[in-house]
Amino acid sequence: MDPKVAVTVLTILLYVFSSNNHKPQDTVTQPPTNVYEMNTIEKTSPEHSIASIDRIQASVKELARLRKGPGTDYPILQRIPAGSEVVIIASVDGWYQISLSDGKVGWIADFLLEGEYLQTLNSTVTAGPPLNNTGNRQKPTEAKHTKRKIVGYYTEDYPGDPTSYGSLLSNGDSLDYIAAFLHSVDINGRISGETSGRAMKIANSEGIKTLALVHNMAQGKFDGKRAHALLQSFNSRARAISDILMILEEQAYDGVNIDLENIDPKDRENLTAFMEELHARLTPHGYLVTMSVPAKTQDHQGQAWVGAFDYYALGKSCDYMMLMTYDEHSPVGGPGPIASFPWVEKVVKYATTQIPKHKVLMGIPAYGYDWNHFTGRASALSYIQVMNRANRMGINPSWDPDAKSPFFSYTDNGAYHEVWFESPDSIRFKLGLVEKYDIGGIAIWKLGYEDDSYWETILSNMR
Repeated sequence: MDPKVAVTVLTILLYVFSSNNHKPQDTVTQPPTNVYEMNTIEKTSPEHSIASIDRIQASVKELARLRKGPGTDYPILQRIPAGSEVVIIASVDGWYQISLSDGKVGWIADFLLEGEYLQTLNSTVTAGPPLNNTGNRQKPTEAKHTKRKIVGYYTEDYPGDPTSYGSLLSNGDSLDYIAAFLHSVDINGRISGETSGRAMKIANSEGIKTLALVHNMAQGKFDGKRAHALLQSFNSRARAISDILMILEEQAYDGVNIDLENIDPKDRENLTAFMEELHARLTPHGYLVTMSVPAKTQDHQGQAWVGAFDYYALGKSCDYMMLMTYDEHSPVGGPGPIASFPWVEKVVKYATTQIPKHKVLMGIPAYGYDWNHFTGRASALSYIQVMNRANRMGINPSWDPDAKSPFFSYTDNGAYHEVWFESPDSIRFKLGLVEKYDIGGIAIWKLGYEDDSYWETILSNMR
Protein backbone atom coordinates (compact mmCIF):
# COMPACT_ATOMS: atom_id res chain seq x y z
CA MET A 1 0.00 0.00 0.00
CA ASP A 2 1.13 3.50 -0.82
CA PRO A 3 2.62 5.04 2.37
CA LYS A 4 0.54 8.20 1.89
CA VAL A 5 -2.65 6.15 1.66
CA ALA A 6 -1.68 4.16 4.79
CA VAL A 7 -1.14 7.36 6.77
CA THR A 8 -4.52 8.71 5.64
CA VAL A 9 -6.35 5.49 6.64
CA LEU A 10 -4.62 5.43 10.06
CA THR A 11 -5.56 9.08 10.69
CA ILE A 12 -9.23 8.36 9.88
CA LEU A 13 -9.29 5.32 12.21
CA LEU A 14 -7.75 7.27 15.09
CA TYR A 15 -10.34 10.04 14.66
CA VAL A 16 -13.25 7.57 14.65
CA PHE A 17 -11.86 5.75 17.70
CA SER A 18 -11.31 8.92 19.73
CA SER A 19 -14.74 10.42 18.91
CA ASN A 20 -16.46 7.20 20.11
CA ASN A 21 -14.62 7.12 23.42
CA HIS A 22 -15.19 10.48 24.99
CA LYS A 23 -15.84 10.05 28.72
CA PRO A 24 -19.51 11.01 29.37
CA GLN A 25 -20.11 13.72 31.93
CA ASP A 26 -21.49 12.49 35.26
CA THR A 27 -25.14 13.36 35.82
CA VAL A 28 -26.72 13.66 39.25
CA THR A 29 -30.42 14.06 40.00
CA GLN A 30 -30.80 16.54 42.83
CA PRO A 31 -33.64 18.01 44.79
CA PRO A 32 -34.49 21.71 44.41
CA THR A 33 -31.43 23.82 44.84
CA ASN A 34 -31.89 26.64 47.28
CA VAL A 35 -28.92 27.33 49.55
CA TYR A 36 -30.21 25.26 52.45
CA GLU A 37 -30.89 22.21 50.27
CA MET A 38 -27.47 22.40 48.64
CA ASN A 39 -25.84 22.26 52.06
CA THR A 40 -27.91 19.19 52.89
CA ILE A 41 -26.97 17.47 49.65
CA GLU A 42 -23.29 18.09 50.27
CA LYS A 43 -23.55 16.52 53.74
CA THR A 44 -25.27 13.41 52.43
CA SER A 45 -23.00 12.77 49.44
CA PRO A 46 -21.50 10.47 48.38
CA GLU A 47 -22.73 7.78 50.77
CA HIS A 48 -26.38 8.64 50.08
CA SER A 49 -28.05 8.34 46.70
CA ILE A 50 -30.77 11.00 46.52
CA ALA A 51 -33.80 10.45 44.32
CA SER A 52 -35.77 13.54 43.35
CA ILE A 53 -39.57 13.27 43.39
CA ASP A 54 -42.34 15.27 41.77
CA ARG A 55 -43.85 17.38 44.51
CA ILE A 56 -46.24 15.06 46.36
CA GLN A 57 -48.62 16.13 49.11
CA ALA A 58 -48.54 14.23 52.43
CA SER A 59 -49.38 14.76 56.10
CA VAL A 60 -47.52 14.03 59.33
CA LYS A 61 -48.91 11.07 61.32
CA GLU A 62 -47.67 12.15 64.75
CA LEU A 63 -45.43 14.70 66.43
CA ALA A 64 -42.20 14.51 64.42
CA ARG A 65 -38.79 16.12 64.23
CA LEU A 66 -37.63 17.91 61.11
CA ARG A 67 -33.90 17.27 60.68
CA LYS A 68 -31.15 18.93 58.67
CA GLY A 69 -30.25 15.69 56.92
CA PRO A 70 -31.59 12.16 56.30
CA GLY A 71 -30.81 10.46 59.62
CA THR A 72 -30.96 10.80 63.39
CA ASP A 73 -27.34 12.00 63.47
CA TYR A 74 -28.43 15.31 61.96
CA PRO A 75 -29.57 18.20 64.19
CA ILE A 76 -33.26 18.92 64.75
CA LEU A 77 -34.53 22.04 63.00
CA GLN A 78 -37.98 22.07 64.59
CA ARG A 79 -40.85 19.85 65.73
CA ILE A 80 -43.82 19.32 63.39
CA PRO A 81 -47.28 18.73 64.92
CA ALA A 82 -49.38 15.74 63.87
CA GLY A 83 -51.64 16.51 60.92
CA SER A 84 -49.32 19.10 59.37
CA GLU A 85 -49.48 19.20 55.57
CA VAL A 86 -46.11 18.90 53.80
CA VAL A 87 -44.74 18.42 50.29
CA ILE A 88 -42.29 15.58 49.53
CA ILE A 89 -39.49 16.60 47.17
CA ALA A 90 -36.78 13.91 47.56
CA SER A 91 -36.09 10.49 49.11
CA VAL A 92 -33.03 8.67 50.44
CA ASP A 93 -32.44 5.70 52.78
CA GLY A 94 -35.84 5.68 54.45
CA TRP A 95 -36.09 9.47 54.74
CA TYR A 96 -38.07 12.08 52.81
CA GLN A 97 -36.96 15.62 52.16
CA ILE A 98 -40.04 17.79 52.67
CA SER A 99 -41.09 21.38 52.29
CA LEU A 100 -43.30 23.02 54.91
CA SER A 101 -46.01 25.60 54.26
CA ASP A 102 -43.64 28.38 55.34
CA GLY A 103 -41.02 27.29 52.80
CA LYS A 104 -38.64 25.59 55.25
CA VAL A 105 -37.02 22.40 53.97
CA GLY A 106 -35.74 19.43 55.95
CA TRP A 107 -35.84 15.66 56.36
CA ILE A 108 -38.29 13.32 58.12
CA ALA A 109 -38.45 9.51 58.49
CA ASP A 110 -40.70 8.05 55.81
CA PHE A 111 -42.98 6.09 58.16
CA LEU A 112 -44.02 9.31 59.91
CA LEU A 113 -45.85 10.46 56.78
CA GLU A 114 -49.13 9.37 55.24
CA GLY A 115 -51.00 10.29 52.07
CA GLU A 116 -52.96 9.08 49.08
CA TYR A 117 -49.93 8.81 46.77
CA LEU A 118 -47.36 7.41 49.20
CA GLN A 119 -48.11 3.74 48.50
CA THR A 120 -47.33 4.20 44.82
CA LEU A 121 -44.29 6.30 45.68
CA ASN A 122 -42.90 3.67 48.07
CA SER A 123 -43.21 0.99 45.42
CA THR A 124 -41.10 2.97 42.96
CA VAL A 125 -38.50 4.65 45.19
CA THR A 126 -35.92 2.91 47.35
CA ALA A 127 -36.88 4.39 50.69
CA GLY A 128 -34.66 2.69 53.21
CA PRO A 129 -34.28 -0.56 55.11
CA PRO A 130 -36.88 -3.34 54.83
CA LEU A 131 -39.75 -3.70 57.26
CA ASN A 132 -39.31 -6.08 60.19
CA ASN A 133 -41.96 -8.51 61.36
CA THR A 134 -43.79 -5.80 63.30
CA GLY A 135 -44.11 -3.49 60.29
CA ASN A 136 -41.58 -1.02 61.66
CA ARG A 137 -38.38 -0.03 59.93
CA GLN A 138 -35.37 -2.05 60.92
CA LYS A 139 -32.73 0.12 62.52
CA PRO A 140 -29.57 0.94 60.58
CA THR A 141 -26.61 -1.22 61.47
CA GLU A 142 -24.33 1.69 62.27
CA ALA A 143 -24.56 3.20 65.75
CA LYS A 144 -25.84 6.74 66.14
CA HIS A 145 -22.72 7.69 68.04
CA THR A 146 -19.53 5.86 67.23
CA LYS A 147 -17.98 6.04 70.68
CA ARG A 148 -19.77 6.99 73.90
CA LYS A 149 -23.25 5.58 74.48
CA ILE A 150 -26.09 7.20 76.41
CA VAL A 151 -28.67 4.86 77.91
CA GLY A 152 -31.84 6.02 79.65
CA TYR A 153 -33.80 3.82 82.03
CA TYR A 154 -37.49 4.06 81.13
CA THR A 155 -40.34 3.35 83.56
CA GLU A 156 -44.13 3.50 83.61
CA ASP A 157 -45.30 3.01 87.19
CA TYR A 158 -48.97 3.30 86.24
CA PRO A 159 -50.98 3.62 83.00
CA GLY A 160 -50.29 6.98 81.41
CA ASP A 161 -47.34 7.76 83.72
CA PRO A 162 -45.77 10.82 82.05
CA THR A 163 -42.44 10.83 83.92
CA SER A 164 -40.12 8.90 81.61
CA TYR A 165 -42.32 9.35 78.56
CA GLY A 166 -42.07 13.14 78.69
CA SER A 167 -38.28 12.98 78.90
CA LEU A 168 -38.07 10.48 76.05
CA LEU A 169 -40.30 12.68 73.93
CA SER A 170 -38.09 15.72 74.58
CA ASN A 171 -34.64 14.10 74.59
CA GLY A 172 -34.95 11.03 72.38
CA ASP A 173 -32.60 12.48 69.81
CA SER A 174 -29.81 12.41 72.44
CA LEU A 175 -30.26 8.76 73.47
CA ASP A 176 -28.69 5.65 72.00
CA TYR A 177 -30.65 3.10 74.07
CA ILE A 178 -33.57 2.90 76.44
CA ALA A 179 -33.92 0.09 78.99
CA ALA A 180 -37.63 -0.41 79.67
CA PHE A 181 -38.21 -1.37 83.33
CA LEU A 182 -41.36 -3.30 82.42
CA HIS A 183 -40.61 -7.03 82.68
CA SER A 184 -40.64 -8.83 86.02
CA VAL A 185 -39.65 -12.20 87.44
CA ASP A 186 -42.42 -14.04 89.33
CA ILE A 187 -42.12 -16.35 92.33
CA ASN A 188 -41.55 -19.30 89.98
CA GLY A 189 -38.71 -17.63 88.13
CA ARG A 190 -40.77 -16.97 85.00
CA ILE A 191 -40.63 -13.65 83.16
CA SER A 192 -43.46 -11.60 81.72
CA GLY A 193 -44.49 -8.01 81.02
CA GLU A 194 -45.69 -5.76 78.23
CA THR A 195 -43.70 -3.05 76.55
CA SER A 196 -44.83 0.55 76.19
CA GLY A 197 -46.22 1.08 72.70
CA ARG A 198 -45.82 4.84 72.88
CA ALA A 199 -42.19 4.56 74.02
CA MET A 200 -41.41 2.10 71.24
CA LYS A 201 -42.90 4.45 68.63
CA ILE A 202 -40.61 7.26 69.72
CA ALA A 203 -37.61 4.91 69.90
CA ASN A 204 -38.27 3.67 66.36
CA SER A 205 -38.68 7.19 65.01
CA GLU A 206 -35.43 8.34 66.66
CA GLY A 207 -33.33 5.26 65.85
CA ILE A 208 -32.98 4.41 69.56
CA LYS A 209 -32.21 0.77 70.34
CA THR A 210 -34.59 -0.76 72.89
CA LEU A 211 -33.79 -3.14 75.74
CA ALA A 212 -36.33 -5.17 77.70
CA LEU A 213 -35.28 -4.70 81.33
CA VAL A 214 -35.91 -7.83 83.41
CA HIS A 215 -36.11 -7.17 87.16
CA ASN A 216 -37.02 -9.00 90.36
CA MET A 217 -38.74 -6.11 92.13
CA ALA A 218 -41.97 -6.87 93.99
CA GLN A 219 -43.90 -4.56 96.31
CA GLY A 220 -41.22 -1.92 96.06
CA LYS A 221 -38.29 -4.18 96.95
CA PHE A 222 -35.92 -6.44 95.06
CA ASP A 223 -36.88 -10.01 95.97
CA GLY A 224 -33.91 -12.35 96.31
CA LYS A 225 -36.22 -15.38 96.38
CA ARG A 226 -37.51 -14.60 92.92
CA ALA A 227 -33.97 -14.28 91.63
CA HIS A 228 -33.07 -17.63 93.19
CA ALA A 229 -36.15 -19.27 91.61
CA LEU A 230 -34.83 -18.18 88.21
CA LEU A 231 -31.17 -19.03 88.79
CA GLN A 232 -31.32 -22.24 90.83
CA SER A 233 -31.02 -24.86 88.06
CA PHE A 234 -30.25 -25.30 84.39
CA ASN A 235 -33.94 -25.99 83.69
CA SER A 236 -35.17 -22.89 85.55
CA ARG A 237 -32.66 -20.73 83.69
CA ALA A 238 -33.59 -22.29 80.34
CA ARG A 239 -37.28 -21.53 80.94
CA ALA A 240 -36.47 -17.91 81.80
CA ILE A 241 -34.27 -17.55 78.72
CA SER A 242 -37.10 -18.87 76.54
CA ASP A 243 -39.42 -16.31 78.14
CA ILE A 244 -36.93 -13.54 77.33
CA LEU A 245 -36.47 -14.64 73.74
CA MET A 246 -40.22 -14.72 73.21
CA ILE A 247 -40.58 -11.20 74.66
CA LEU A 248 -37.82 -9.84 72.43
CA GLU A 249 -39.30 -11.42 69.32
CA GLU A 250 -42.96 -10.62 69.94
CA GLN A 251 -42.44 -7.10 71.28
CA ALA A 252 -39.72 -6.06 68.80
CA TYR A 253 -36.92 -5.23 71.24
CA ASP A 254 -33.26 -5.00 70.21
CA GLY A 255 -31.98 -6.79 73.29
CA VAL A 256 -32.29 -7.36 77.02
CA ASN A 257 -31.05 -5.71 80.20
CA ILE A 258 -30.83 -7.99 83.22
CA ASP A 259 -31.39 -6.12 86.51
CA LEU A 260 -31.53 -8.79 89.20
CA GLU A 261 -30.67 -7.36 92.62
CA ASN A 262 -30.41 -8.59 96.21
CA ILE A 263 -29.10 -11.94 94.97
CA ASP A 264 -27.75 -14.37 97.55
CA PRO A 265 -23.94 -14.61 97.15
CA LYS A 266 -24.43 -18.39 97.08
CA ASP A 267 -26.03 -17.95 93.64
CA ARG A 268 -22.84 -16.42 92.22
CA GLU A 269 -21.99 -19.35 89.94
CA ASN A 270 -25.62 -19.74 88.88
CA LEU A 271 -25.79 -16.05 87.92
CA THR A 272 -22.65 -16.36 85.82
CA ALA A 273 -24.03 -19.50 84.16
CA PHE A 274 -27.33 -17.74 83.44
CA MET A 275 -25.62 -14.88 81.62
CA GLU A 276 -23.43 -17.30 79.65
CA GLU A 277 -26.47 -19.33 78.61
CA LEU A 278 -28.45 -16.18 77.81
CA HIS A 279 -25.65 -14.87 75.61
CA ALA A 280 -25.35 -18.19 73.79
CA ARG A 281 -29.10 -18.23 73.07
CA LEU A 282 -29.66 -14.59 72.10
CA THR A 283 -26.52 -13.65 70.20
CA PRO A 284 -27.24 -15.88 67.16
CA HIS A 285 -30.56 -14.03 66.83
CA GLY A 286 -28.77 -10.67 66.77
CA TYR A 287 -29.99 -9.48 70.19
CA LEU A 288 -27.92 -7.41 72.60
CA VAL A 289 -27.19 -8.81 76.07
CA THR A 290 -26.66 -6.16 78.75
CA MET A 291 -26.70 -6.14 82.53
CA SER A 292 -27.10 -3.64 85.36
CA VAL A 293 -24.71 -4.48 88.20
CA PRO A 294 -24.26 -3.12 91.73
CA ALA A 295 -21.27 -0.87 92.28
CA LYS A 296 -18.25 -2.29 94.09
CA THR A 297 -14.58 -1.45 94.48
CA GLN A 298 -13.29 -5.01 94.89
CA ASP A 299 -14.61 -8.56 94.64
CA HIS A 300 -16.35 -9.21 97.96
CA GLN A 301 -17.58 -12.70 97.08
CA GLY A 302 -19.48 -13.34 100.30
CA GLN A 303 -20.96 -9.87 100.79
CA ALA A 304 -24.70 -9.32 100.55
CA TRP A 305 -26.00 -7.48 97.51
CA VAL A 306 -22.67 -7.46 95.59
CA GLY A 307 -21.08 -10.87 96.24
CA ALA A 308 -23.00 -12.70 93.50
CA PHE A 309 -21.58 -10.48 90.77
CA ASP A 310 -18.33 -11.66 89.22
CA TYR A 311 -17.45 -8.64 87.08
CA TYR A 312 -14.76 -10.50 85.15
CA ALA A 313 -16.89 -13.52 84.24
CA LEU A 314 -20.02 -11.48 83.52
CA GLY A 315 -18.06 -9.13 81.28
CA LYS A 316 -17.41 -12.00 78.89
CA SER A 317 -21.13 -12.58 78.34
CA CYS A 318 -22.36 -8.99 78.12
CA ASP A 319 -22.28 -6.44 75.33
CA TYR A 320 -22.57 -3.69 77.96
CA MET A 321 -22.55 -3.59 81.77
CA MET A 322 -24.26 -0.66 83.48
CA LEU A 323 -22.58 0.16 86.80
CA MET A 324 -25.13 1.31 89.36
CA THR A 325 -22.84 4.03 90.68
CA TYR A 326 -25.46 5.52 92.96
CA ASP A 327 -27.07 4.82 96.35
CA GLU A 328 -23.72 5.09 98.07
CA HIS A 329 -26.00 6.36 100.83
CA SER A 330 -29.60 5.17 100.67
CA PRO A 331 -32.75 4.90 102.81
CA VAL A 332 -31.36 1.80 104.54
CA GLY A 333 -28.47 3.80 106.01
CA GLY A 334 -27.65 7.26 107.27
CA PRO A 335 -27.54 10.45 105.23
CA GLY A 336 -24.69 11.24 102.88
CA PRO A 337 -23.81 11.70 99.20
CA ILE A 338 -25.79 9.71 96.66
CA ALA A 339 -22.64 9.20 94.60
CA SER A 340 -19.54 10.96 95.88
CA PHE A 341 -16.90 11.57 93.23
CA PRO A 342 -14.07 9.62 94.99
CA TRP A 343 -16.33 6.58 95.45
CA VAL A 344 -17.57 6.62 91.85
CA GLU A 345 -14.02 6.85 90.57
CA LYS A 346 -12.98 3.85 92.67
CA VAL A 347 -15.88 1.82 91.25
CA VAL A 348 -15.08 2.77 87.65
CA LYS A 349 -11.38 2.15 88.13
CA TYR A 350 -12.00 -1.33 89.54
CA ALA A 351 -14.54 -2.18 86.83
CA THR A 352 -12.06 -1.36 84.06
CA THR A 353 -9.61 -3.88 85.52
CA GLN A 354 -12.24 -6.61 85.19
CA ILE A 355 -14.39 -5.67 82.19
CA PRO A 356 -13.40 -4.51 78.68
CA LYS A 357 -13.56 -0.72 78.90
CA HIS A 358 -15.87 -0.23 75.94
CA LYS A 359 -18.48 -2.39 77.69
CA VAL A 360 -18.54 -0.31 80.88
CA LEU A 361 -21.34 2.26 81.24
CA MET A 362 -21.25 4.49 84.32
CA GLY A 363 -24.55 5.06 86.11
CA ILE A 364 -25.65 8.70 86.39
CA PRO A 365 -28.28 9.44 89.07
CA ALA A 366 -30.80 12.25 88.74
CA TYR A 367 -32.28 12.10 92.22
CA GLY A 368 -31.67 12.57 95.92
CA TYR A 369 -32.92 11.53 99.36
CA ASP A 370 -34.52 13.58 102.11
CA TRP A 371 -33.60 12.04 105.46
CA ASN A 372 -35.95 12.80 108.36
CA HIS A 373 -33.83 12.59 111.51
CA PHE A 374 -36.91 12.33 113.74
CA THR A 375 -38.45 9.28 112.04
CA GLY A 376 -35.15 7.85 110.78
CA ARG A 377 -36.69 7.42 107.32
CA ALA A 378 -35.67 8.80 103.95
CA SER A 379 -37.84 9.67 100.97
CA ALA A 380 -36.62 9.64 97.37
CA LEU A 381 -36.92 12.82 95.32
CA SER A 382 -36.15 13.53 91.68
CA TYR A 383 -33.73 16.36 90.98
CA ILE A 384 -36.68 18.47 89.88
CA GLN A 385 -38.50 17.78 93.17
CA VAL A 386 -35.37 18.54 95.21
CA MET A 387 -34.95 21.92 93.58
CA ASN A 388 -38.64 22.73 93.93
CA ARG A 389 -38.42 21.97 97.65
CA ALA A 390 -35.31 24.08 98.11
CA ASN A 391 -36.79 26.99 96.16
CA ARG A 392 -40.06 26.83 98.08
CA MET A 393 -38.14 27.14 101.35
CA GLY A 394 -35.79 29.81 100.04
CA ILE A 395 -32.76 27.53 100.51
CA ASN A 396 -29.57 27.84 98.52
CA PRO A 397 -27.97 24.34 98.59
CA SER A 398 -24.45 23.95 100.00
CA TRP A 399 -21.55 22.13 98.35
CA ASP A 400 -19.34 19.39 99.78
CA PRO A 401 -15.92 19.92 98.10
CA ASP A 402 -14.65 16.43 98.95
CA ALA A 403 -17.71 14.50 97.75
CA LYS A 404 -18.35 17.06 95.01
CA SER A 405 -22.01 16.81 95.89
CA PRO A 406 -24.72 19.33 96.85
CA PHE A 407 -26.81 19.15 100.03
CA PHE A 408 -28.98 21.23 102.33
CA SER A 409 -30.94 20.91 105.57
CA TYR A 410 -34.13 22.33 107.01
CA THR A 411 -36.58 21.89 109.89
CA ASP A 412 -40.22 20.99 109.32
CA ASN A 413 -42.74 20.57 112.15
CA GLY A 414 -39.87 20.29 114.61
CA ALA A 415 -38.12 17.52 112.62
CA TYR A 416 -34.63 18.10 111.26
CA HIS A 417 -34.18 17.06 107.61
CA GLU A 418 -30.99 16.48 105.63
CA VAL A 419 -31.11 16.34 101.83
CA TRP A 420 -28.35 15.02 99.58
CA PHE A 421 -28.82 14.90 95.83
CA GLU A 422 -27.16 14.90 92.42
CA SER A 423 -27.16 17.95 90.18
CA PRO A 424 -25.69 19.14 86.86
CA ASP A 425 -22.71 20.47 88.86
CA SER A 426 -22.02 17.12 90.54
CA ILE A 427 -22.45 14.96 87.45
CA ARG A 428 -20.07 17.20 85.49
CA PHE A 429 -17.16 15.88 87.57
CA LYS A 430 -18.27 12.27 87.13
CA LEU A 431 -18.69 12.65 83.38
CA GLY A 432 -14.99 13.47 83.25
CA LEU A 433 -14.33 9.88 84.35
CA VAL A 434 -15.85 8.60 81.10
CA GLU A 435 -12.99 10.17 79.19
CA LYS A 436 -10.33 9.55 81.83
CA TYR A 437 -10.96 5.79 81.92
CA ASP A 438 -12.06 5.59 78.27
CA ILE A 439 -15.28 3.72 79.06
CA GLY A 440 -18.26 3.09 76.82
CA GLY A 441 -20.64 5.73 78.12
CA ILE A 442 -23.33 6.36 80.73
CA ALA A 443 -26.71 5.05 81.90
CA ILE A 444 -29.16 7.54 83.44
CA TRP A 445 -31.47 6.58 86.30
CA LYS A 446 -34.01 7.55 85.38
CA LEU A 447 -35.62 9.39 82.48
CA GLY A 448 -37.91 12.09 83.81
CA TYR A 449 -36.01 12.74 87.03
CA GLU A 450 -33.71 15.19 85.25
CA ASP A 451 -34.29 18.61 83.68
CA ASP A 452 -32.90 20.50 80.69
CA SER A 453 -29.79 21.59 82.59
CA TYR A 454 -28.93 17.91 83.17
CA TRP A 455 -29.02 17.29 79.44
CA GLU A 456 -27.01 20.36 78.64
CA THR A 457 -24.30 19.14 81.01
CA ILE A 458 -24.37 15.58 79.65
CA LEU A 459 -24.25 16.55 76.01
CA SER A 460 -21.56 19.20 76.45
CA ASN A 461 -19.34 16.64 78.19
CA MET A 462 -20.18 13.54 76.14
CA ARG A 463 -20.00 14.72 72.54
